[in-house]
Amino acid sequence: MPRTHYNASLTFHPADELQAPPYRDYYPVVLRNGNRLNLPIQPLPGDDQAIALLMSNQTPFAVERELGTALSTLAAEFSPEVIAGIPTLGLDYARWVARELGFADYVALGNSRKFRYSDALSVPVHSVTSPGVDKRLYLDPMLVERVAGKRTLIIDDVINTGGSAAAAIELLQRAGAIVIGLCVVLVEGSAWREPLARFAEDWPERVRGLGRIPLFTRVPGGWAPLD
Repeated sequence: MPRTHYNASLTFHPADELQAPPYRDYYPVVLRNGNRLNLPIQPLPGDDQAIALLMSNQTPFAVERELGTALSTLAAEFSPEVIAGIPTLGLDYARWVARELGFADYVALGNSRKFRYSDALSVPVHSVTSPGVDKRLYLDPMLVERVAGKRTLIIDDVINTGGSAAAAIELLQRAGAIVIGLCVVLVEGSAWREPLARFAEDWPERVRGLGRIPLFTRVPGGWAPLD
């Protein structure tokens, strides 16, 4: 049955008090700063696998504030000149990080084409959250000067298959940006490593997250991590 509401709670617990699998409703993600983020487990189509769901536009403001501040600290380690956000849920975090780092603005990539956009500044993107949907990622031509020749850090909420991240890297490089890394709230699984490695052998090591979440398989009593 689909959930009727979304809730993610942010609490602090020592690691040795964390619940062991199998998990039923929530998965406790331990963040870099020691806080624990309890994410609801959402079954995938077929009902034999599931994900821990982070819906950044539905989290309490206290959770958003905690994650945005921690992500800004992580992003600062790259010494970026420009912050770029992946739509849709990565844009809020990109704005937060850019403000926290003292930037005057940021670059919002988009999925909808405006009349002034060009095919030359767009790439196809395949997202696990929108299966079967043909989408493209666009960069507003008016923002090219903002990224050209600049150390650009990409921000997103979650990386899983790497499709959106790879599209963002390709698009920004096409605009002349020096793409130095990717910061996300959560790293999910490891399928994303191969799509990013085609840009450079070390690109997967340029991905930093506040926490890691696995995929889950159904077991007696709930869900167990796959990796």
